[in-house]
Amino acid sequence: MDEIDGAILRELQEDGRMSMAELGQKIGIAPSTVFKRIEKLKNAGIIERFTIVINQKCFENTLIAFLNVRVRPEEKLEVERFMKDLPSILELYEVLEPGDFFAKVRVQSITELKRNVLIPLSGLPGVKDIQTIISVRRVKEQM
Repeated sequence: MDEIDGAILRELQEDGRMSMAELGQKIGIAPSTVFKRIEKLKNAGIIERFTIVINQKCFENTLIAFLNVRVRPEEKLEVERFMKDLPSILELYEVLEPGDFFAKVRVQSITELKRNVLIPLSGLPGVKDIQTIISVRRVKEQM
């Protein structure tokens, strides 16, 4: 990766819908070069996928929660698989402390959070503890 690749990534993080021509103009390279560079970054695994960011204000009743999950070491893989398969979990990270996993969850209500995430998760034999943090508003999010 070089400076041009870095510039492409920064611009795409800001606006992933930008055309190759616009991107090339901003960076000072030909659109065909932009296309080739993006393909190279995709093939190298640097760009995993293109996605969208949803404006949470359009979903006023949506609840974002974060879970800190502590598990028994011998059951860690089973808990990880279970959490990866839960559709409400948007992001899942293995962490060092204070737990083992940190998850970002999107649901419609606290009732749904309990019914579809917390109760099934806490029922797994490997789960020792779940700490839940409910978000009140997004201040900043950057991809």
